[in-house]
Amino acid sequence: MRTNRTKIFLFPTLLTLIILLGCWIGGVFVHQSHLPLPSNKDYNFYFVTDFGSVNGHGAKKLVADQMNLLAPKVNPRYIISGGDNFHSAAAMTVNDTVWKWDFEQFFKTGYIKDMDWYLGLGNHDYTGNPQCQLEYAKTHPHWIMPARYFTFVKETGNGASIRFVILDTNPFQTDYIKKGGHADAAHQDTKKQLHWADSVLASSHETWKVVIGHHPIIHSGLFTGIGSELLDKINPLLKKYKVDIYFSGHVHSFQHQQKDNIDYIVGASTWKGRIITPGIYSKYWKNATGFTLCSVDARRFRLYFINEKGHILYTYSREK
Repeated sequence: MRTNRTKIFLFPTLLTLIILLGCWIGGVFVHQSHLPLPSNKDYNFYFVTDFGSVNGHGAKKLVADQMNLLAPKVNPRYIISGGDNFHSAAAMTVNDTVWKWDFEQFFKTGYIKDMDWYLGLGNHDYTGNPQCQLEYAKTHPHWIMPARYFTFVKETGNGASIRFVILDTNPFQTDYIKKGGHADAAHQDTKKQLHWADSVLASSHETWKVVIGHHPIIHSGLFTGIGSELLDKINPLLKKYKVDIYFSGHVHSFQHQQKDNIDYIVGASTWKGRIITPGIYSKYWKNATGFTLCSVDARRFRLYFINEKGHILYTYSREK
């Protein structure tokens, strides 16, 4: 695999040190140039996560507005969610008013109004009734959640195909099981889910393999316990079947980690406030709100981190 990262050769000169220090802003190495935005003829989609409201709507309207403003330029085909579709007021029934005031009024408007959403479940979805989100999907065709974990394939029309695998990472978090308060997480069969994921990935021959889970496997942050169970149980599957990208959320920030030829992406949220402590696998990290634009063809899988003001913070291209 080749990436678009530029090699930098260090020389022990004062001028070089000044240049390097000038590029280092807030703990993030700033790329001198971004990838150009894809056109509306390219194959593009959005990734969002952690957009449920917490005692107010945070930057949700700003993020939704930017998704709508950008959409005519890039024509996203669909939206993928990494979970926490609801937060402090998680949905309990399909008729709960939270559907209107916490989701529809923001994301069922403008250009993205009739766009399909493929959604996973987050820990805050489990503080309500996660099953009702599956029931909601039966009468709302743009809300696609046929099961708590599922897979689908997209043909890009430009010579590529994408295998998406959306996992339910909540039952793997032992703290949720011990402390309770996460609906029926303790009753979910993690061995069955792992066996299913193994069989799906084993039979995958698509150009790109993408796995989505709410909890990050590798991340920069103070949540040291988060990811350890996934590192032991799910990450071996990613390595075994040469998954290209693992998308996640939960830690409310933009992050890009890279290890064992896998890109681990945290796609920000509509809420920020997570303290970030970069690790040895960190390529980019920033405490910001926003969403991720993805553009795919047979050779490249491009990512764009976009904040609530519509600014491109970071771009990356994974290449075959």
